[in-house]
Amino acid sequence: MDRYKPKSIIKRKAAKDMFQILVQELQKCDALNDRTIMLVDNMVLLEQIKQGLLDDLKERGIVELFINGSQEMYRDNKSADKVLKVVEQQRKLQAELRLSPASDKQISEAVTMDEFEEF
Repeated sequence: MDRYKPKSIIKRKAAKDMFQILVQELQKCDALNDRTIMLVDNMVLLEQIKQGLLDDLKERGIVELFINGSQEMYRDNKSADKVLKVVEQQRKLQAELRLSPASDKQISEAVTMDEFEEF
């Protein structure tokens, strides 16, 4: 684990913590290598972006006042949609790393086809 560290661009604690957790999980299943660390880097970069978007939502809210000349209206804060897209990308990377609950080998081995057929 000492060999792998988050990139210097990763500044947020949540992203650094995620890096450590992902590295530990990949070590447990003997899947930590240079190829998977690229996916981990992408995932923690997305986490850092997500945290920035969440900060924007806390600061400005879900809707924001938009003023265009004499027109004033409320519109959706675009950060809300972007957060959802970032979360979806993280989910895809998590699945690719086989660290999602659906890809957990223990779960798939626990439910055999015979048990399903009996039901």
